[in-house]
Amino acid sequence: MLIGIDNIDWESLDGAYGPCTEAPDILRAIASPDPEVAGEGRYEFASSFWHQGTVYPVTAEAVPFLIELATTDGVHQRDHLLRLLGALCDPEQADGAAQPLVRAAVAVHSGPLLPLLADPDPAIRRHAAYAAAWSGPHTYDTLREHWETETDPGVRATLLPGLMMLDPTATASLLATAFHDPSPQIRVAAALATTRAGHSLPPGARQPVADAFARIEPHDNPWSGARSAWHRVFRTATPEAAAVLADTMSRSGGTAARTHLAYSLGDRFRRSRSAATDLLPVVRTLSDPDPQVREAACSAALAAGEAAAPLADALTGPAASGDRQALSILIRLGSPGYREALLTAWDAGAAPDIFSGLEPPPFDPALFTAIRHRIAAPAPTRPAPTGPSDPWAASNATADLIRVLAAWGPAAAGAIPELIAVLPQFPVAAAGALAAFGPAALPAVPALTERAEHGDVRAGHAVLKLTGNAVPLVTAATILLTGNSRHVAYELDLIADAGPAAAVLLPALAGWLTGTAAAEHHELRREQVAAARLAWRAGADPDLVLPTLRAVVRAGFAPAGDAATLLAELGTGHDLQPELHKLLKSEPSARSGAARALHRLGVSPADLADPLVDTIAAGRTSAHQALDTLVAIAARTAIPALTELADRDERIPTAGLDDPSWADDRLRHRIDAAITALAGTPTRDSARPFG
Repeated sequence: MLIGIDNIDWESLDGAYGPCTEAPDILRAIASPDPEVAGEGRYEFASSFWHQGTVYPVTAEAVPFLIELATTDGVHQRDHLLRLLGALCDPEQADGAAQPLVRAAVAVHSGPLLPLLADPDPAIRRHAAYAAAWSGPHTYDTLREHWETETDPGVRATLLPGLMMLDPTATASLLATAFHDPSPQIRVAAALATTRAGHSLPPGARQPVADAFARIEPHDNPWSGARSAWHRVFRTATPEAAAVLADTMSRSGGTAARTHLAYSLGDRFRRSRSAATDLLPVVRTLSDPDPQVREAACSAALAAGEAAAPLADALTGPAASGDRQALSILIRLGSPGYREALLTAWDAGAAPDIFSGLEPPPFDPALFTAIRHRIAAPAPTRPAPTGPSDPWAASNATADLIRVLAAWGPAAAGAIPELIAVLPQFPVAAAGALAAFGPAALPAVPALTERAEHGDVRAGHAVLKLTGNAVPLVTAATILLTGNSRHVAYELDLIADAGPAAAVLLPALAGWLTGTAAAEHHELRREQVAAARLAWRAGADPDLVLPTLRAVVRAGFAPAGDAATLLAELGTGHDLQPELHKLLKSEPSARSGAARALHRLGVSPADLADPLVDTIAAGRTSAHQALDTLVAIAARTAIPALTELADRDERIPTAGLDDPSWADDRLRHRIDAAITALAGTPTRDSARPFG
């Protein structure tokens, strides 16, 4: 076995980590009679030859040896090796420039695979059918003969998608019959074969397929890839077919089936706005005694975004029990029931950090009182419900609560004593909240000033906002800048608000204002721009900052957009128009700044709008910034494209930590607001549920 393996120049063949000199050892390990060694070999094969779905030149060279191992009696888990051979050829499971070589190698060396279709072990027959189908059209007749004689439903369920792939026309009549086969596995395989071919389920097949999925637990079919056959079919089903599948599964499926349904609903909700509305009633039917199903149903409701509003009543009970997903949905919706549910959960010691990543709800007196108490209480008194208190998590939770108070502004000014008390532990959040309270927070100025005198820029900035006195901020900035601090772009932007009072800091900015040299790293270039902004606001001559801004623009990437924004403020940059146009076309994260600078230089909004709309449609993290820029430059020609984005069914694949559906809803509202601002007409969709 493995004759000739040492005659191959493995060093000349790349795998996942470069020259794959370890290939012979891996293949010999797979052949080992020791099951543990063989298992390690299979693991290493996936790591080096098929890393995260990518195949390599060494993979193609290993195919004949892999086929030999898969067809040799005594080798451990031959069915796994056969499935692996098929997966290496399957474009839905493997990619990479070497994949055509892999498929060609399987076709050339596939002779030993077909006899395995008569193996006594059904698992061998199943996966041999999957691997053999990738050998080429010449295998169709053999596979079709075995379809006619095979009695094991699992094997037939693997033969059918292969036949469909090899010859859809010859398989059409067989497929039509398979949709009504007595075996649910065959009906599911027919649906999978149809889906892989890019077709929709025929209307007459929807109910038989739905009944099949409800009758069997989600089962393994190699043609479904890493996901279950159910997920593969439901994900691409038409809305009409999805409704039949979901309704039947919710009423007739077992626990595992209903759980899979709920998670699959969430998948559709994250991709389709209408699905979140049309299929939401199914989620209500999943209010199940089984906790696994309930958890999955809450996950589906969360994935529905604002469309989950009709489920608010059903979510109140789980929310009061501390279910984080249910609480999160109620808070996001602003549902009246969230307050009681949240307070009940808090009393039970659950969900201490529920506001992490959420937009704060409207001000509520009872919630305000509870938040004050939780901020004042020492963290160890609030243990996690499942174990000992986590001080780091408790600290983050407190900071999130303080940010809720900041969002409430003057209405939350009654919490000033608590915020002053925790200012040393939460300087960033507490200073921001106190500044947001306005004149009511003047009693906190002495505490903030004391912190500023020790170098706390956030505290100094809060004093500036509350009193107009820039001295504490400049004092804090002096300490910061003389300490050779780095990664302070945000602080530099705060200091810039001091205006001319910050002129004494200009000598300390020399390290950033490097003239024609842009820093190597992005974050340092951000600092260069922030330092230039601070110098400009402090009254520096433009000639002091322009060379650095030019250098950052020419360096490209996101900091170049920040530099371009400042150039727009300065009203200069004529010599940079080629670079600015390049940023507008090819650097999404810098487009808004480039557009503002070009618009200030006289470029028509109509010539700037399309790249900004592209940024929004791509769901970039800078999408909201692009919308603001379209409004700022009065790009009315963008209205039709923005309207299409707001009205389309496909969700915008927004980036970030938020759930995609909620992020899409929020972006859609922002798009509508931008359309209103550009056109001067009432918004079509500005109201929040329960708002």
